[in-house]
Amino acid sequence: MKDYQTYLLDLDGVVYRGEQVLPGAREFVAWLDATGRAYRYISNNSMASPAEVAAKLRRLGIPAPDARVVTASQAAIEYSVAHFAGQPIWVVGLPPLRQMAARAGLRVLNLARGDAPDDPAAPATVARAVLVGLHRTVTYADLREAAHAVLAGATLIGVNRDAQLPVEDGLVDPGCGAILAAIEVASRTQGQIIGKPAPAILLAALDALHADPATAVMVGDAIELDIAAGHAAGIDTILLLSGLTSPARAATADPAPTVVLRDLAEVLAQARAAAQ
Repeated sequence: MKDYQTYLLDLDGVVYRGEQVLPGAREFVAWLDATGRAYRYISNNSMASPAEVAAKLRRLGIPAPDARVVTASQAAIEYSVAHFAGQPIWVVGLPPLRQMAARAGLRVLNLARGDAPDDPAAPATVARAVLVGLHRTVTYADLREAAHAVLAGATLIGVNRDAQLPVEDGLVDPGCGAILAAIEVASRTQGQIIGKPAPAILLAALDALHADPATAVMVGDAIELDIAAGHAAGIDTILLLSGLTSPARAATADPAPTVVLRDLAEVLAQARAAAQ
């Protein structure tokens, strides 16, 4: 393995799974800090702010300043503000995503009454955009409203296209991409994706770190998301088998990762060897 100077780290399936810290995660982050390597957490999280994700990392015993976390949810809201400031949008997602959007100054039509006492509760069809994130209590009515809004001309924006979400019991739950796919099929419209596999948030992180792409690497557990994003960003990739990808699937990965390793404990061992 190359002696990388900049690491972009996925979270779910790499650093943790639910509330479980994965093997080698704490030790690897401690080594990054001790050796002065640059790194960012690049999460496709569609319901939490960078500050909330950083707080979870700290709760799990991993030091994490808020600025070290880049989330697709925040990037999607920044994109929405840039394109739809002052215009009505409809959010399919959990309350934190709707609240983040409202705090950023977006006119969210479907805020909960408790969050916005003067909410006009306008119909989704007047929306100029539909923003889709993970929604664990999504209903048929949610899908119908979103599809109708897109059919009426609203721009469809997906925080990410994660079909699956790793959970602590070793299984996977439907992710944001599963909900987005239902709306895409119903509206016959392809959504604009902000998170991985789109390379934009990786490129922004590399630019903020003034990183040399030749010595930067994306570490993730999903071929179609993390590895594809790293490939699109023009950097090396490390595929871990601690999350969504099985050894058999890794053997046929397309795009092929630069390196396939078991977990961050194995990454740490190889990184130390490469640095000598």
